[in-house]
Amino acid sequence: MAGQCGLKLAVSLITAHFGDLVAKVCSCLLRRGTLTLQEIIRFTELSSSQVKNCLLVLIQHNCVQAFSTPRPAGPGGVAKAVTQYMALFDNILHRMRFAKFLAVIREDLGPQACVAHVRSRLGLDAGVVLEAMIESSGQQKAKDETPGNI
Repeated sequence: MAGQCGLKLAVSLITAHFGDLVAKVCSCLLRRGTLTLQEIIRFTELSSSQVKNCLLVLIQHNCVQAFSTPRPAGPGGVAKAVTQYMALFDNILHRMRFAKFLAVIREDLGPQACVAHVRSRLGLDAGVVLEAMIESSGQQKAKDETPGNI
C-alpha cells in the first residue's frame, strides 16, 4: 500500500491530466482498494454514467484495471461474474515520466517508429493520442522557427 503522500501525488497527477471527476473515482479506488461499479458509485456519490465514463478514461490510460471474479451460486444455482476495478498506483506515477519516455523513444527510433512502439505497448488509443501530440509539437516547432516569432 502506498503512503499518504504517494496517494496525494497520484491523485494530483490524475487531476492535472483528466480533471476532478476522474480524480475522484481514482482517489476512491486508491484509498479503498478494489471495488465494484456499484461500490464506486456509492462512495463517490456520482451518477452511474459519470463513473462509467471516468473508469473508461482510467482504463484506456492504464491507470485502472478491470477484472471479473465469480460470485458463488445463490439459491437459484446460477453463478454470476462480478466486475471489479483496481487502481494501478505504479502506472499512475509513471505518467510523470511519460514525456521523457516518449522523447527517448522518439530520439532512438524516430517519430513513426515511436507511434508504432507506443501502439504495440499501450494500445491503439495511446498511438492515436501520440500521433496527435507529435503532429501538434511539429506544428508548434514550425511556428517557433518562423522568422519574426520571438
